[in-house]
Amino acid sequence: MNETIQAKKKVIIGVTAGVLILGGAGYYFTHQPAKPAAVDHSGHQMNAPVMAMGDVVTLDAKARQLAGVQTAQAMKRALTKEIKTTGKIAMNENGRTYLTSRIEGRIDALYVTAEGETIAPGQPVAAVYSPTYIAAQEEYLLTLDNTQKLRNAGKDVVQINQRLREAARRKLQLLNVPDEEITHLEHTRQPKDQMIIYAQFGGTVLEKQLLPGAYIMPGDRLFSLSDLSTVWLYADVYEKDLANITMGQPVVATSQAYPGESFNGQVTFINPVLDDATRTVKVRVEMANLSGKLKPNMFVNANIQIPLGESLVVPESSILDTGSHKLVYVAQDENTFVKREIVTGQQADGYVQVLSGLNPGETVVTAATFLIDSQTKLGSFGSHAGHGGHGGASGSAPSASPAASPGAAPAPVPAAPAGQHSGHSGHSGN
Repeated sequence: MNETIQAKKKVIIGVTAGVLILGGAGYYFTHQPAKPAAVDHSGHQMNAPVMAMGDVVTLDAKARQLAGVQTAQAMKRALTKEIKTTGKIAMNENGRTYLTSRIEGRIDALYVTAEGETIAPGQPVAAVYSPTYIAAQEEYLLTLDNTQKLRNAGKDVVQINQRLREAARRKLQLLNVPDEEITHLEHTRQPKDQMIIYAQFGGTVLEKQLLPGAYIMPGDRLFSLSDLSTVWLYADVYEKDLANITMGQPVVATSQAYPGESFNGQVTFINPVLDDATRTVKVRVEMANLSGKLKPNMFVNANIQIPLGESLVVPESSILDTGSHKLVYVAQDENTFVKREIVTGQQADGYVQVLSGLNPGETVVTAATFLIDSQTKLGSFGSHAGHGGHGGASGSAPSASPAASPGAAPAPVPAAPAGQHSGHSGHSGN
């Protein structure tokens, strides 16, 4: 019996203690004063690290540090645009020539036998047996003899003989016989069986047209030559850079074949037709090649320096390109940044020309621009989590009934509605 009574007493004491604990907790939560939160005109709290209102974004010091915000001033600066492209060396078409024959005859010997050899102007290139040449020599010797024999004849006869001699000499000259050989013929009075053909032009042999033993006629080609002391570089320039290319512009070329060396040239022609497949224009650059290092069909890298003059510029990283607009964020003060649309020009040296929209000395954001811009789309963040809701009455716990006496036990805490987390106030009943 005594054990039963003791067990009942323990149960009563436990229930009483539980009621007192629950009642005290309910009284604390219902009578704890709520901390009012500062509210801006749009109903959002003002203690958020990032605020966005329209095109204006405000970041506190911690938010700027976490985002890595950096700024720079818009300033006037002289830029030089650099166009880097590739190109191909070609022969200078102005220096291409053919060595041709002026007589009819058979080639007995070629003194230049291989393609790639260099020929100097006046160099002998072939020996030709030509009856035409032999007849021209004999004709000239005959006029010499007549002039000598009839030097004491009448004045008219002497003049006719002088004219015939000059005509015969002129015929030899038209056959490209040097004056030295004509003078030698006058002294020896012995005509030669073979005529030596001399190069009218100099250059590198590209093609040997004939072989010894071939019969040639006046005008037939013997050799195809090209003067490679100057070559052409055809560089591919994209259409976006075409407006910066002008005649006479200096170009520097480099080749992997000659590390550390550069070759200079000037723009001499801009192709009027755009390549539809590559969207590039061929720009012809004439380059000196006295050393012969630049070979036709060699690929090279071309560098074109274009001075753009002095203008207002900002770093490239500060530009936010939406496709249809160019935007920057201008710092109004340490915490406030305002979106602004600008008109840009050329890009060079890591900077962009600003044609309108900014003034010298204004400060723009150069890092975390995209992050700042995203806040104008999302609005402020971090202002709702862990803070009171928008509703007034439903946002705080109910207070104790004023009719309750001080000694009375506190009312039990009402159960939270389904779906509402403990420790957070709900929204308004609606």
